[in-house]
Amino acid sequence: MTHDRIRTALLTVPLAALLMAACALEPTSEPDPEESGGAGAVAGSGGVAGSSGGSGGTGGGAGQTGGSGAQAGQGGSNAGAGGSALAGQGGIAGSGGSGGSGGTGGGSGGAATSGAGGTNQAGSGGTDTAGTGGLAGAGAAGASAGAAGASGAAGGTGTGELGNGMMTGMGRSDERYETTEVGRNGVPYMLITNGWGPGFQSHTVSWNGTSFIVETMSGSRGSGGQPASYPSVFCGRYSVQQVPDCGLPLAMDQITSLRTGWRWAANGNTGAYNAAYDIWLGNGSTFTMYLMVWLRDPPNEQPAGAPDAANQGVTVANVEGVWDIWTGTVNSRPIINWIRREGMDSSEIEFDVMDFIRDAQMRGLNVTGTHVNAVAVGFEIWQGPVTNLESTDFYVDVN
Repeated sequence: MTHDRIRTALLTVPLAALLMAACALEPTSEPDPEESGGAGAVAGSGGVAGSSGGSGGTGGGAGQTGGSGAQAGQGGSNAGAGGSALAGQGGIAGSGGSGGSGGTGGGSGGAATSGAGGTNQAGSGGTDTAGTGGLAGAGAAGASAGAAGASGAAGGTGTGELGNGMMTGMGRSDERYETTEVGRNGVPYMLITNGWGPGFQSHTVSWNGTSFIVETMSGSRGSGGQPASYPSVFCGRYSVQQVPDCGLPLAMDQITSLRTGWRWAANGNTGAYNAAYDIWLGNGSTFTMYLMVWLRDPPNEQPAGAPDAANQGVTVANVEGVWDIWTGTVNSRPIINWIRREGMDSSEIEFDVMDFIRDAQMRGLNVTGTHVNAVAVGFEIWQGPVTNLESTDFYVDVN
């Protein structure tokens, strides 16, 4: 990948005047992402029918996740002496559903009881009823029904998963520096339209919670390589005075996990813009450095700093994708950038911010500050026009 020149965003523009994006500036705050209802249990395996019968088939697979249940599969058939016996069907997983009854045996001859059906638990799971007694061939006793299925995982609030957000706060503005509080699942965030660059001309931005659309944008890159704007949503202490009570800033040694997720859509825009996380580290009330995670590297533009020769084409533990690392300074503060290569855009990601911090430390890169001050996402736009560039969902879970 080649770049025309190294971007030195924000080097010449005062921080207070810019409401800046970190690379120019630069994932809704919730504890470790809760899972939706757990998987349903596997139904027990079928019993063995009479003396010449084969063993029953395995019961059905896992049920659906919590909420509406899904019926487990039917057991296998057993050949009795002249007759067949079906193993009982698995119970219905899900909220309160009861299990199905066991099948009756086939053939003639001595009676053989089937064992009790296994329990089948998921979400608020139901139980299987015992199978009814079957008749086995040639007088032999039938084997017992299969063992109980495993219980499903505990359900959660689901506040942390992409596509699972209850959005609050709607609006639309063509103001250069519109700043407004929005919400997702009861957690507050701030949205900033943020036309901070010297080449900014105009834009119209609409929003609903942490989702927003850059309906139109006109502008061009600054003489120092600055983007024209960085419309964004953030959690924590960032580039404006407003600080939403979302769980950040928080000392790193008090963070168990800092999960974040972002989904965005290009909607046909192919020009000079990135899609980037901007993570600010500091000491709570002060700001010390930037971490940026670019999900899109645009043609002819690049991060602040220079490529770190030893860290190109790297992976980050627990994070999807391959990254090139760039390092440098912006306004005398360190910056570390993890960049998806040009043409390798990622429209969705979920990760623990602490995994990037640990990755930087493991590589011996300069990480300053004791706190994660803020996590923001948005689009650094160097050149218009842009039409309907969209951030569809974003969250931060602080735990």
